[in-house]
Amino acid sequence: MLTQDFCSRIFADFWSANYWPPSSPDLNSLDFAVWGFLEKETNSTPHPNVDSLKACNAAAWANMSTDFIKKSCAAFRHRVDTVIEAKGDYI
Repeated sequence: MLTQDFCSRIFADFWSANYWPPSSPDLNSLDFAVWGFLEKETNSTPHPNVDSLKACNAAAWANMSTDFIKKSCAAFRHRVDTVIEAKGDYI
């Protein structure tokens, strides 16, 4: 807390860690849908090097269906509405 106190005294526009909640898993569609899809597609077999993993990841990203993206966005909108109903609390 010493660093936070120091920064709030020195910097007029300083935002403390308490200004907003930490990254809410409820409002991060990448954590649930997209990363899960990419992990499944890219980690099914071991990669001999980083370049191989990057290429596999790029291919999986490029082959992600429009329908999957639309469904992920629709689910995200539902979570936003639910968090609003919960007045910003986790759901």
